[in-house]
Amino acid sequence: MAMNLQYIKEDAVTEFIDKMNAVTTEAILGDESIVQLLSGSVPQQIKSKDNPLGTVECFLQLFIDREEYEVCQQLVDVHPQLMFQHC
Repeated sequence: MAMNLQYIKEDAVTEFIDKMNAVTTEAILGDESIVQLLSGSVPQQIKSKDNPLGTVECFLQLFIDREEYEVCQQLVDVHPQLMFQHC
């Protein structure tokens, strides 16, 4: 699957998705940090990373991979900088 990424490298996203395989979508969506992320704020544990937008983009790609398109739309709606801009 080709990914249009802006803030992180594809191998990092692939590794993240592979590590998240054991975690259900319901468990991810029930996590307080993800609830915050989907409501428009960036949780401290993501803000403190070297590349917070890359981390958010990893979650976007995870939800794309899981075909959770409503969640993807919600994430892009509250974090519009994730929308891929074609030049």
